Amino acid sequence: MRNKATRTIAAHTKTVHLATGEHHLRVTVEHIGSVPWTRSVEDREAIALAISGDQRAIGVLIARYKHMVYTVACRVLRNTMDAEEVTQDVLVKAIQRLKEFQGGGKFSTWLYSIAYRMSITALRKRKDAGTSLEDLGRSGLEPSEGPASTHDDRSIALERALRSLEPENAAIVTMYYLEEMSVDEIVTVTGLGASNVKVKLHRSRKRLHEELQRQLKEELWTLSSDA
Repeated sequence: MRNKATRTIAAHTKTVHLATGEHHLRVTVEHIGSVPWTRSVEDREAIALAISGDQRAIGVLIARYKHMVYTVACRVLRNTMDAEEVTQDVLVKAIQRLKEFQGGGKFSTWLYSIAYRMSITALRKRKDAGTSLEDLGRSGLEPSEGPASTHDDRSIALERALRSLEPENAAIVTMYYLEEMSVDEIVTVTGLGASNVKVKLHRSRKRLHEELQRQLKEELWTLSSDA
């Protein structure tokens, strides 16, 4: 039992249930996207309401950011089950610690920091347990086979290229290019120095380019062999 708490956040369903020590919250977010209030409320207002115990506001924050948390967990852990578990833990911790958010920066950056660091901690535990990154990479994150458009093909190629990076670097690349975070924001999230982040981005770009070129050559070779 984890800290005598039951923690279940449905990443793919519409009901969110948190029971953590003194707090017991049940938030139903079915049709939440169709409620005008959920679309117009700013993060700061939702946070203030959530701190006061407004379950609807808690549901809005979870619905708004759970995908972002899951994405960074997947980038680092490369395993759907582990990523889902970390996503649950991150969201529970964030709700519990909302009062600690000072409002000096973006809420998304603050939340990303929790997600990144908890994912790294989980990754280190897996390494200590003797699980290799290669084994983790075979655990449910491979792109599915089947008919795909050109856009889908590019997305699959990029996903495979990202998986060639070290988990920490893949997360940093995701933050910078896909989440459009600044270097300063990434520094806040990771605790790394700005120069270190820039070096990792530079090396990762080079590695991604090499990997995409390799995939292209393999594809051209396959086409020529089939001709």
